[in-house]
Amino acid sequence: MPDVIVHQKDSRIKLKAEAGQSLFMLLRDHGFQLYSPCGGKGTCGKCLVHIKGYGDITSCLFLVEDSIEVVMPDYKMARILTSQHTLTRELPLQPGSLISLCQHPYGIAMDIGTTTLVFYMVDLLSGKLLETRSMLNPQAAFGHDVISRIQYASNGEGLKKMQNVIVDAINSQIKLMLRHQGLTDDNLVKLVAAGNNTMLHLLLGVDPSSMGQAPYIPRFVETQVKSGRDAGLLCNAGAEITLLPSVSAFVGSDILAGLGSIREEKGRSNYLFVDLGTNGELALVTPDCIWCCATAAGPVFEGANISCGIGGVEGAISEFQEGSIRVIGDEKPAGICGSGLVDIIAHLLDRGIIDPTGFMQGNFEVVPPEESGTGHSVFITPEDVRQVQLAKSAIASGIILLMKRAGVDFGDIDCLFLAGGFGNYLNIDNAMKTGLLPLQVRGKVISLGNAAGTGALLALNAVTYLEILSSIIQKTRHIELSDDDDFPLQFAMNMGFQALTDHS
Repeated sequence: MPDVIVHQKDSRIKLKAEAGQSLFMLLRDHGFQLYSPCGGKGTCGKCLVHIKGYGDITSCLFLVEDSIEVVMPDYKMARILTSQHTLTRELPLQPGSLISLCQHPYGIAMDIGTTTLVFYMVDLLSGKLLETRSMLNPQAAFGHDVISRIQYASNGEGLKKMQNVIVDAINSQIKLMLRHQGLTDDNLVKLVAAGNNTMLHLLLGVDPSSMGQAPYIPRFVETQVKSGRDAGLLCNAGAEITLLPSVSAFVGSDILAGLGSIREEKGRSNYLFVDLGTNGELALVTPDCIWCCATAAGPVFEGANISCGIGGVEGAISEFQEGSIRVIGDEKPAGICGSGLVDIIAHLLDRGIIDPTGFMQGNFEVVPPEESGTGHSVFITPEDVRQVQLAKSAIASGIILLMKRAGVDFGDIDCLFLAGGFGNYLNIDNAMKTGLLPLQVRGKVISLGNAAGTGALLALNAVTYLEILSSIIQKTRHIELSDDDDFPLQFAMNMGFQALTDHS
């Protein structure tokens, strides 16, 4: 009988499973609570747990064959999954004519992020989400941000190298998912990708160099439909890959997909949509117009350019308060991801170790060497603090300028949707304390998790979703912050760790 080790909060519990038993049923029968609106039928994809060395999976569709270690979602993650379910747009299952390519057709939705790649496998006849996988984007070896990758792609064989790397990474995950589900390439008939425009250009091997300098014109923003095999992907000979549309060079299909995934509700007239990834993409939705922009926040909140920074992976410190830390995957701490970094900065501000200008004298040790997973101390430096200031000022300034263009105050905002993996773990109060998010939306912030992935899933399951994205594009007005005369002043004013208000 396989052993199932379950990590929840500070406990570690060992269970015995029957070979082939549903993981969801095993956990439920032993009193573990999992959010599952569909009751374990496999249609909602919300009963997610993390299996060490494997990834995030839908527990009701996972059969235990070998001994595994399971990390249960914490309260915050469960709350995000609840928000995703209650706020996600509902569309009838209409995957399109590609399902006729084989008797048992499957599809994969992808979020191609600068730092992280996320994959969702779906049974296109039932709409069941079978598997979710994620990995770090291996293109980081060529640069942590989109500008450095654009520059690399402009040099000799750089573009081809980066295309090969991303295609190989996607194919590695396709192989794992097909093998786990007992399928072959022929079963995969449809792929959909959302992502920032640079990542989509690199996926197709299209030269992105025109986005690296003013006036930042991409080669395409429209929906791209290509043969999956021509794109180098493992799939049915007739399969297609659809790249969802973007707004501009740096407001990509990840933002559009996220906006389109949100269910429309009465009483929600003005709201902010904030994705705190590498690009810092922002949107302000009003009844008549959607204002959007991208800020050069850099990859700080993804763990890059920080002395002990790492992505939101196992071993990353995701939460910090004096005397207590939370580590992703219940591992020994190996570094600090973005949410943990915000918590540490807020703590040091409270203690006066960092002053409001951002000055800190010397390093601050978060974890001593003997307690870390690397044998080295985990710490932040004064330069790390400066990097956070630059990133949070870019985000805050972008939000303020969107508000000014729309002619609304923070008091007019009905809610703020926080998207992206960083938002999964972010302590909202600490984000407000540092001036990253506005104080006036306290109590109105809703974390949506990977909204881009949710949008890509909707596009995979319903061809009508592209019409929804087209209607959003028609209402959208893009602001290029590099051309905005107010941006340099706002950026300078928001460098300090003061509260973000209407009068910032």
